[in-house]
Amino acid sequence: MTAHKKYGWKPPTAAQREAQRVFKETGAKVAMSEYERIQAAFHANRERLKAERLAREAEAAARKHKNLITAHSPNVHGGLRHR
Repeated sequence: MTAHKKYGWKPPTAAQREAQRVFKETGAKVAMSEYERIQAAFHANRERLKAERLAREAEAAARKHKNLITAHSPNVHGGLRHR
């Protein structure tokens, strides 16, 4: 005895199978587009954070370089002075 006769279950018709296939494909496309949107946001945020970090590092390096030059330059305010 088959399951659909034993439990009263009817197999889907061709139209129902086609509708299920279309809905499944649509759902997969929506899920993929959502995944792509999330990935794009993640990469954009990572690039923004990277740019901010590089800017901070460049500023710190410039500040350090300026302090080294100022500390060792004669006749400059804040540097070594000849007395």
